[in-house]
Formats: sequence, C-alpha cells, structure tokens
Amino acid sequence: MPLKIRIKPEGKFSAGGAVLKNVGKKPADLLVLSDSPVLREDYMMNIDKSGDSDASNIYFLIQVIYLFKGRNQPLDQLVIETILSFAKLYPAFSDDINNVLEHLRAGEAFKALKIAQRLLTETQPPSAEAAQGETAVSGHSVREAKHEAV
Repeated sequence: MPLKIRIKPEGKFSAGGAVLKNVGKKPADLLVLSDSPVLREDYMMNIDKSGDSDASNIYFLIQVIYLFKGRNQPLDQLVIETILSFAKLYPAFSDDINNVLEHLRAGEAFKALKIAQRLLTETQPPSAEAAQGETAVSGHSVREAKHEAV
C-alpha cells in the first residue's frame, strides 16, 4: 500500500535504507510506492546518541529492527533481553515496556518504536527551565509521579 508523506523544507527522512533530504524551500509531498520502512527525521536516531541513556539504547535497537525488517532475526532475542533488563531498572514503565514487547513479537516494529520514543522523552532528565516549574513529590518529579499513578 503506498504511503504519502510530506517533508518540510530541509527535512530528512529514511526510506528503504537511504536517508533523503528535501533541499527545496517548500514542503515536498512524496509517495512511497514500495513496502520499505520509512522514518521521518523526528524518529531517526544516530548511533552516537544511542548510548545517551538506557532508553536511547532501547530506542536505537528497535529502530534497527524496524529499518532492517528484523522480525524473527537473531538480533530480536538480544533486543528482547535488553528490553527486559530495562524493565527491571525502570518498573514504573512496565506497561509501556510490555506493549513494546507485544508489538515486537507481533512484527509491528513501528508501533514499538512510537512507544519507545515516548519512553525516551519520559526518562530524560528535565531541562533546567522545566525543573523549576515542577514540584517534587516524595523524591520524584510531578511527571514521574503522574506516570506511576497511571
């Protein structure tokens, strides 16, 4: 099934292993006719950022599975074991982690990637400006407390 995407000026995206860039001054509408994995710039992570945190490590591994169609490949078990280790370190995110694993096992790597992106943003330390606006609740920020309550 074709996929129509709009790329902003100077925006990048990955399709079928190639990274493409809109060099025009206007948004570009593109139609991807093949069954290639497509990632917008917002979802792309370079390997140099993969070691920034535990969540970025998970995100990068899932991105590799998605981009290279890693369903039932040897790497999949390594990724699942890494995600299970992440779950032990961050029990507050167990629901999200279980959803990631379900999507990976079902061959829905992009859905897993979307959840992993949310984990990535939720596990990042707050910026100095955001930290001033958050109130600590029993040693956790409001953002952490809200997530634990869900």
